Amino acid sequence: MKKTLHILVPWIALTLAGCEKEATKVYPQDQLTLEHSIDRATMLVGDPVELVVTAYFPTNGTLTLPELGREKDVVLLMRDWRDVPREDGLTQSETRYALTSFRLGEHVVSTGRITCAVGDEVLATNFPAVALKVETSLPPDASSEIADIKPVHKLPGRVPKWLWIVVGAALVAFLIGLITAKAWKNRDTLIPKAPPVPPHVIALKALEALKREGLLEKDECEPFYTELSLILRVYLEGRFRLNAPDETTEELVDELSRSPELRGTQRDILLDFMRQADIVKFAKGHPDRATMESAFDTTKEFVEETQQTGGETP
Repeated sequence: MKKTLHILVPWIALTLAGCEKEATKVYPQDQLTLEHSIDRATMLVGDPVELVVTAYFPTNGTLTLPELGREKDVVLLMRDWRDVPREDGLTQSETRYALTSFRLGEHVVSTGRITCAVGDEVLATNFPAVALKVETSLPPDASSEIADIKPVHKLPGRVPKWLWIVVGAALVAFLIGLITAKAWKNRDTLIPKAPPVPPHVIALKALEALKREGLLEKDECEPFYTELSLILRVYLEGRFRLNAPDETTEELVDELSRSPELRGTQRDILLDFMRQADIVKFAKGHPDRATMESAFDTTKEFVEETQQTGGETP
């Protein structure tokens, strides 16, 4: 029993001693202190390594770290940092670098200095002495001699004849489509339009159609005068470039009075007919058949007298 106690007492003492809280490190309040760690001592070409640089400095200080990266020797992949306020009045700044190298050998990461400006005073210390040891990824028994040139590969065989036919047909189809599209776009210039029908031809055909309706025989004066007035107004619009279908009788008469192409008797005939048509349409007048036939004949004669000749422009 005593022997067992002699063994247990030292073991318990050692265990309790190991459970004690690790003592907090104390850093100078007026200095710049650095710690660093790197996740591996050696690396292969292009492999990333992580370097952590931790700085402890006064809380009112501004920390400045040198720029890393030197062509293929040291390549900076990523940089991240964070500041952690401490209870002892210092600021803890932790900067993480992801570095790599594409050149064999040992390369010092930086020879610059880390500075901390505290008011007018500048605290400075050297960047940690860290080197990237880059080894080759080739096996140890790899030969350093230059290998012979690989044999020449033969070019692929001739293009099949059917492929040339397909390409040619596609090209011809494309050209035909292009020409057709341009021709369709310019079809108005390629296909001449038919000349416009002269206004007097339109008016005379409309008069013949009105006569075949038999409104005279049915003694339907209002639809007769309405259609006859419309035929005359459309003719005046096409022949003399007047807005006759939309104008009142007074407006139309005023325009006709200034037209140099009409004689005085022609203007008087038009004025009498339009007033007579207004009486029938608006005052419900009812002229006899002779008057209706006279209005039809007068309109036809007016169209024939004032029709365009061969040299006139419509």
